[in-house]
Amino acid sequence: MNIPNSILDTCGHSFIAADSDHIKASTQCFDDTGLMAMLCQHDIPIYIANMHTAVGLLYDIACQIHCSLLKWNIMPEWTGQIEFGVSVFHAYSHQWTCQLWYHPQKSEKWGLSDGEGCERFWSELR
Repeated sequence: MNIPNSILDTCGHSFIAADSDHIKASTQCFDDTGLMAMLCQHDIPIYIANMHTAVGLLYDIACQIHCSLLKWNIMPEWTGQIEFGVSVFHAYSHQWTCQLWYHPQKSEKWGLSDGEGCERFWSELR
């Protein structure tokens, strides 16, 4: 089942994080402006990287990442094997159809993960 592009486009226009033209943080104040962390199931950081573009599996705008991978035919051999999910806190700001497809509670692969481990991790660092 594929989500119509109109739904994904609407979600894409709703989020600053999906807008590649929008400056998210000043490079005059910060050396790293696109930090992402990969956490295990228990929310322990495994890897932290400064990203130039948004990449992830269980992420605030995973629907947009999935759409981009399909649109530009990036990693076609892997795309069908990746489970994309939008973290629970952010899922409710997405379109209803997007929530049905990407909400982590709709997939057995995510278990009871809420996808907010990174948010808690960044909060702890603060």
